[in-house]
Amino acid sequence: MRIWTEADAAGLRLPQVIDSLERVLTHEAGGTAWNLDKTMATWPAGDGRGSAHALGAVDRDSDLAVFKTWVNTPSGASALMTIFSAVDGTVLGTAEAGAAGALRTAAVSGLATRWLADPAADELAILGAGRQALRQVEAVAAVRPVRRVRVWNRTATRAGELAGQIREHLGLVAVAAGSVAEATADAPVVTLITRAAEPFLRTEHLAPGAHLNAVGAILPSHAEFHHELLDETDLTVVDSEPNARRGSRELREHYGDDWSPVRTLAEVVTGKVTRPDRPHRTVFKGMGMGLSDLAVARLLAGGTP
Repeated sequence: MRIWTEADAAGLRLPQVIDSLERVLTHEAGGTAWNLDKTMATWPAGDGRGSAHALGAVDRDSDLAVFKTWVNTPSGASALMTIFSAVDGTVLGTAEAGAAGALRTAAVSGLATRWLADPAADELAILGAGRQALRQVEAVAAVRPVRRVRVWNRTATRAGELAGQIREHLGLVAVAAGSVAEATADAPVVTLITRAAEPFLRTEHLAPGAHLNAVGAILPSHAEFHHELLDETDLTVVDSEPNARRGSRELREHYGDDWSPVRTLAEVVTGKVTRPDRPHRTVFKGMGMGLSDLAVARLLAGGTP
């Protein structure tokens, strides 16, 4: 049994992970790969909430089954992923999954941007400057010709720090914005990666034709955007509908019991659902799913994108 460290996952290239995820989602659409629905628990922890999560996936085409568990608290987080052969049940290995988790969360945003954003989109607004934000910027830059990044964070100094990291590590022009409105004005792509408990992004913050990646609020009690902005959205896409139904406050408040307008990313990448030529807005809500982790696992285990 092999053990993959954080360094092994960090050595993977994000474009590879995006391509691997796209391949895995074609398997899902074809009925040979599927998610094990996410389960979770929360509790008061320090000045916030702690949460424990578990999910998994099977991909018969990749001959893999994976399970991932993690705990997130205001003081820190850790994650583990176990990788099995789907042929004979052999344990192939265990991976430290902090870096892998950041990769898969970034990859799903990158893949959604590849298929849903304006092909000419060259500017990104990133709202949130936590430990996953830099990878989120890298993911969008991997699929669009990004020339400038605007960063907003509720702590202004952290926004400035992330802008510096973007300039240093990605070689992109990056500036800190003083407000959400300043960050998002005319931005063709906006990514939310915060732990906001209450929604702060409003309809008027998004430019006509903008694409929104909302990947930060994954607890049922939390929300990053006001659900009213879905009123003028031409296409709403999720990674996993069961996980979104269970955990997305924004989508539950807006769609109630009728989720017929909501489509999956697997439907998009296989052409069953297409981006309108001139959408008023597109929204991707990512909750986390086992197939995203499996896309990383298949690379660690020696698979090809």
